[in-house]
Amino acid sequence: EFVALRLENSDGCSGRLQVFYNGTWGSICSNSMTLHTVSLACKELGCGDGGSLETQLPYGRVSGPMWLDYVQCGEKTSSFWQCPSAPWNPRSCEDPQEETYITCNGRRPEIPSIPLAPCPNSTSCTDRERIRAVGGEDRCSGRVEVWHRGSWGTVCDDSWDMQDAEVACRQLGCGPAVSALHEAAFGMGMGPIWLEQVECRGTELSLQDCWARPGDGGACRHKEDAGVNC
Repeated sequence: EFVALRLENSDGCSGRLQVFYNGTWGSICSNSMTLHTVSLACKELGCGDGGSLETQLPYGRVSGPMWLDYVQCGEKTSSFWQCPSAPWNPRSCEDPQEETYITCNGRRPEIPSIPLAPCPNSTSCTDRERIRAVGGEDRCSGRVEVWHRGSWGTVCDDSWDMQDAEVACRQLGCGPAVSALHEAAFGMGMGPIWLEQVECRGTELSLQDCWARPGDGGACRHKEDAGVNC
């Protein structure tokens, strides 16, 4: 099951804390919430090592599920996902005033607002900016292309499966994978084929973390370009 955290409607490191579960973003309730829990959430989000729980906030009507309550992280817990909580329940908190809003003490590195802008071939380029989906209905479906050595190239569909697609969708910031497509389902790409025989376990954060053969050996053709629907 793919799970993730976010701060809703936030381009920085403060906002309503939400968790992605069962295909949907939902709230986390603040009952029993401690600063240990807040700091682990901030770390998970890349927003520093601590933060504060906001209390004086405008409360709107809750839309969507409220997945978690009584999240209780201790001093020794190293990851937000190891913290005990009440069981998953889409109606965890009755009152919108129980929703968790946090402000972290760090700043997230700026992410360019144009997802398909060619990533500068520099060390400051993040893995999320080194992938794009081309030819689908939106930026979360299409032919998988990765940025390498200064240009966009495709991925060969040999051994391309749902575990690989899961990683590509996570890297795209698009939630779980719905399907892994073969044989240039979104049209044939141009340029190099950067990866062949991708073998992800499904838990990696980017395709660059998975085992793969370098794809420029000529064994693959663009009619074998891999694609995803997220």
